[in-house]
Amino acid sequence: MSLSEVFSYEAFVHAISGTAGGACAMSLFYPLDVIRTHMQVQKDCTVGQLIKEEGLGSLYRGLSGVLISLGCSNFVYFYTNNLMKVLLRRYTGQNNVTIPQNLLIATLAGVVNVLVTCPLWVANTRLKLQSNKKQSDVKPYKGMWDALTRISKEEGVEALWGGTASSLMLVSNPVIHFVVYDKVKLIFSKSGEANPHLSSGEIFLIGAIAKALATVFTYPVQVAQSRQRANKDKGSSTFASTFKILYDLFKQDGVMGWFSGMNIKLVQTILTAAFQFMCYEKIQHTIFSIMGRPVVAAATGH
Repeated sequence: MSLSEVFSYEAFVHAISGTAGGACAMSLFYPLDVIRTHMQVQKDCTVGQLIKEEGLGSLYRGLSGVLISLGCSNFVYFYTNNLMKVLLRRYTGQNNVTIPQNLLIATLAGVVNVLVTCPLWVANTRLKLQSNKKQSDVKPYKGMWDALTRISKEEGVEALWGGTASSLMLVSNPVIHFVVYDKVKLIFSKSGEANPHLSSGEIFLIGAIAKALATVFTYPVQVAQSRQRANKDKGSSTFASTFKILYDLFKQDGVMGWFSGMNIKLVQTILTAAFQFMCYEKIQHTIFSIMGRPVVAAATGH
């Protein structure tokens, strides 16, 4: 198999489209993500308190780091996902990807994404949560690279993979997201085509529905993940640590402890995901049109 077959044009277009769409969406709704992270990690944190103590600028703290992480993450996920589908079609001779195959590919792409990009997400979580207030015993991180190098030096390289266990569990989130998105898109298609031409409003709604379902099902693990990434204790990357956090939260606050900040998360993640998919669909459709090639589906489970 040649390199041109492995590094396919279609996979590259979908990767670029997903990365650009994700960056646009996150930039627009980033303050909600900051608020959500603080509420997950700090039990008594409120929006008013955060703005009063840290200023409005705190709502955009760490944006550059998140965009770097998100760009890398989206590129790795979209490229791996689409690459595997291209290889599957060429190896099996299938024209379409079956539902089981779609789920397996989405899961494998998610695992690769977690293992490759976890250090970036640990670093940007620390950047997002650090205070503007001067603390004599805490030296603030200057940026993404400073956070990565200091965490590695001060806490050990393994600390960069804090929350890996919960992140691997959360691989189910994009699996649910992309599969539901693809199926709802088919429902919205009046012709039943695999690649229907939908309006921006329809794409936005479909993305919102898909992400809402994925978020509700996986939110408790997301809370544990945020706490692990913010934690400087060793062992925060294990499955045992994930379940211990969830058990402690349940013991202290009941089931509601698992859903701290979910109202903000739902608003942020649904708007971000829906806007991302809208941008993604339009960008990849434009690129394919300019190049004079037919649109090739990124996540077909039909």
